[in-house]
Amino acid sequence: MGVRIAIASGRYLRSLDMIEQRLGIPILKISINGAMIVDGERTLNDVRIDRDAYMEAAGYIKGKAPCIIAFSPQAYVIDSDDSWYGIQNEMLSQKGIRMDIRDAEAVEDALGEWPCKILIKDDDTEAIIRNRNALQEIVGDKAVVVSSGDRNIEVLPPGTDKGNALRIVSERLSIPLSDMIAFGDWDNDVGMLSAAGIGVAMSNGSEKAKAVASFITRSNDEDGIAYALERFLFTPDK
Repeated sequence: MGVRIAIASGRYLRSLDMIEQRLGIPILKISINGAMIVDGERTLNDVRIDRDAYMEAAGYIKGKAPCIIAFSPQAYVIDSDDSWYGIQNEMLSQKGIRMDIRDAEAVEDALGEWPCKILIKDDDTEAIIRNRNALQEIVGDKAVVVSSGDRNIEVLPPGTDKGNALRIVSERLSIPLSDMIAFGDWDNDVGMLSAAGIGVAMSNGSEKAKAVASFITRSNDEDGIAYALERFLFTPDK
C-alpha cells in the first residue's frame, strides 16, 4: 500500500537490524529513543551522550543499581551481577563486555566509539523513581533522563526524544506528521504519540502514554497494533 514502516525503540541499532532481518522487508530504524536514526545506508541522526553527563551519572549510580549498561549503536558494556548479565546477553543475542562503567576511557575503547546512552535496570521500582529524579538533578540540561518501563532508567543526549525523531523522519520522507500513525506504551513514547497525526497507546501502557494518545487500543497481548491498523488504515473488501 506504499506505507513506510519504522521501528522506534529505546534499544540499540543492532537489535533493530535483527528485527529487520526477521521481517525480510526494509524498515526505517529509530534506535536509542531517536539518538540514532538510520534509513537504509543513510544515517539521519547520530548523537552521543555528553561526556560530563556520562561521568556524573556513572559516578552517582555505581553501587546504587544492580545493572548499569552503556550502549553504542552496535555494542554494549555492562556493569552488573551475573543474573542481569545473562539476561541481557540472551535478550540482545550479543555478549556484553563486563567492566566498571565509571572508567569512561576503557568503556570507549571497548565499544570502539563513545556511547549513546546509559541504561540502568532495577527490580526495585521505588529505587528507580528515586534514582531517576536524582540523576536528572545531577546532569541538569546536559542529558535527558527517562524511563521506558517501571524497572529502568535511560540517560540520553539532550533533546533525544521519539517525537523529535518523527520530525526528522517526516522531513526525510516528505510525509507530514499529520499523515503518521505511531504506537507506544510507555513514558518515553509520549513525544512520539503527541507528534503523530494518530497516536495510539496500548491499553496496558503507562498513564502518561495513554493521557496523550488520540486512541487507546487493545493490549500488546491482544494484538493491539493489528486492531488499530484495521481501524485506521485497512479497508476490508466488501
